[in-house]
Amino acid sequence: MKKKIIAISALLIIIIGSVSPAFAAPTNIELGVEVTAEAAYVVNEDTGRVVYQKNADKKMYPASTTKIMSAALAMSMCDDLEGTMVTVPYDIWVEFEGIDISNAGIHGGEIMSLGDLVHCMLIQSANEAASAVASYFGRDEFIEAMNRKARELGCTGTHFVNPHGLYDDDHYTTARDLYLITEWALSIPGFREITSMYSYTLHETNVHKERDVYSTIGMQNSYSGYYTRYIRGIKTGTLDESGRCFVTSAESGGMAFIGVFLGSPLEADPRIWDQGNSVFTNARLVFDWCFDNTEVTEVVRRGTPVSEITLKYASEKDYLMLYSAEAVPTIIQTGTGESPVITYETEIPEIVEAPVKSGQTVGTAKVFSDGIYIGDVELIAMEDIDRSLFIYVMDKINNILTSTPAIICYALLLVMAAVYCYYMLVVVKRAENERKQKEAIEEEERRIAKETIHLRGGKEHRKRR
Repeated sequence: MKKKIIAISALLIIIIGSVSPAFAAPTNIELGVEVTAEAAYVVNEDTGRVVYQKNADKKMYPASTTKIMSAALAMSMCDDLEGTMVTVPYDIWVEFEGIDISNAGIHGGEIMSLGDLVHCMLIQSANEAASAVASYFGRDEFIEAMNRKARELGCTGTHFVNPHGLYDDDHYTTARDLYLITEWALSIPGFREITSMYSYTLHETNVHKERDVYSTIGMQNSYSGYYTRYIRGIKTGTLDESGRCFVTSAESGGMAFIGVFLGSPLEADPRIWDQGNSVFTNARLVFDWCFDNTEVTEVVRRGTPVSEITLKYASEKDYLMLYSAEAVPTIIQTGTGESPVITYETEIPEIVEAPVKSGQTVGTAKVFSDGIYIGDVELIAMEDIDRSLFIYVMDKINNILTSTPAIICYALLLVMAAVYCYYMLVVVKRAENERKQKEAIEEEERRIAKETIHLRGGKEHRKRR
């Protein structure tokens, strides 16, 4: 009875594990707030799972969130930001004539470190600083490098024509692409730290004494009415054609999120603050809800049974159970009373041979939560299984007896037997028949000869009489 229960349990595990994620019933996180941004993309950094998206692949104009790419690219191309000095082109303001832009008051001919220019770009959103950085590397080459990096990151709806984000119909991105760019930018040493600053003191130059620049992200200014303790950077952007844009990260209670909000209304949003900045309102509502209504949990624990595999050369069992080698976390919505449906897509051999050691890796599995891929896990054995020498030897003998050379030998023997039978039944018998026929003829000839002699003898006898 115990063996029957074990067999049924194993069968259920295999059936569950083999369900294709395409047929799983997803229980997606349902955001409990209205997002007024035209496009949005929110990802839990701890698991990489998308918790909310709206028009994620729609063509949008990024405004100054463009500087995430241009600043991170400049940082990745320079080993010594503070020691690399840049002479700002004298015609730096020509492209901005007649345009009201965010700037840091940088002068043509001013000599600044590349590091200070990057701080101006990311903190005060200085457009002339972005142009100066691009000019240092060669403007056309730098913009091409921006587009090349976007392609390398897997962006499919992004194209840049300038380093600062001022409107151009051919300068666009998507919420999903901007998330990919931001994820890469955050991997650049120093990027996260710079964007998390509220203020920064620029070094003295040939034009200016030391002076401060201030962040455009009011949510990380403790003196601002927008202050939100969990916001960590990254970049704002606003244009008439773009609406209000904001890419940011949020960390609280051991969880972290990245949010991309593009095309929020230029008009105030009073849902949190009177005359509130609409994109800050969107970010605050979304992150407050996420921190209050989601949690990261281990949906697969180490030692969770995942699948089983045929076992050879063991005396007491024919199947080996495989378990997850490590935990797999994901983010889930709390308070729903529902647990996520976990399925697996396994890559394991058809058979494993004893001996097997506890902890031995036998295969891998892709793990899906509610049909959404959340990670890979190694599959291991969790018991020692010895090899049965008798079963092993008998199997090898059987393999030898059923091997191709053996089958060829059997075929040759059959052919030889057939030839022998043919020889005995046809050739030998025919020869025997021919011999008998010959003997019969010879016997007949002897008989006739005897009769002839006898007749001759009778005639001679009569003549003598």
